[in-house]
Amino acid sequence: MPLPRLACPLLIALTLAGCANAPPEPRPWAEVAVQELQLALDSIEVQGRRVAITRSATAAAATPVVVYLPGLGQDAEAGQRWAAAWAQAGYTVLTVQPLAADALAWRSALARAAEFRALGEHHYGPVLRAERLAALRQLLPALQAARPTLDWRRAALAGYETGAQTALDARADAAWRAVIAISPPAMQAPATGAPALLITSEADHDPLGLLRNPAERLQALAADGMQLAQLGAASHAALAGTRAPDGWHAQDQHLVRIAGRGPGQGGGAPGGAPGGGARAPRSGSATEAAQSDLGEGLSRSRAFLDASLRGPG
Repeated sequence: MPLPRLACPLLIALTLAGCANAPPEPRPWAEVAVQELQLALDSIEVQGRRVAITRSATAAAATPVVVYLPGLGQDAEAGQRWAAAWAQAGYTVLTVQPLAADALAWRSALARAAEFRALGEHHYGPVLRAERLAALRQLLPALQAARPTLDWRRAALAGYETGAQTALDARADAAWRAVIAISPPAMQAPATGAPALLITSEADHDPLGLLRNPAERLQALAADGMQLAQLGAASHAALAGTRAPDGWHAQDQHLVRIAGRGPGQGGGAPGGAPGGGARAPRSGSATEAAQSDLGEGLSRSRAFLDASLRGPG
């Protein structure tokens, strides 16, 4: 049935009004990084893996290093907020995903079948855990050779989810002066090794269902030399520190408000639509609003790096 004549102008007016109230399209990350944050972005390929490089545009060549390992379903583009904060503090951040299987986790048969607990058990399990650590140890000399001017005597290892698991597993390796584990699984860290900072929150729920509550992530604190940064409201997805990919409409990032949920309440089951906490974001797909909860974590991690990498020795 055709609409009455007056209905069409009214429909157009309502549509235009809705567009006027929509959030603006987010600016591309490269533009924000270079123009607003004065960062220099680069990438290289090492042993068939893409490595994203983030550093201050004014930093000297021989800066201390942070190697960042992303989580499940993430690649070298992940964790920009962590990388930007550390780069602004004078560190060169190399982001690399050690295992292709981790980067492709959400495209796997288990993910397609919505077997998320089984997917988590597989990726956090002993086989891939050992492969990831071995891959990191093989990558390190190649990274050092690719960027020899960096100060590798002052190097930290950081990671999120599976990356955090590997960072804690590697804390006894002599290459690392410090370790940052963001939202690690329940695990025992090596009893001794480099100073380590564990970053989690009371809202750091496990979207895969492997943990009963966020407090189980604190098991690693039983090891010597461990510190804790407990962020009260940051969701699991927000802790990834990953911006929504360029091209996603800002309205999708703010869907959490439309659905009547406050910021920082994302982190549901994987496989939801990009950016919306109300639609159960995958790891690292937190809304832009939820990312504001990272402030304390960014500050604490910078102070930890300064104390560990810029102190005596």
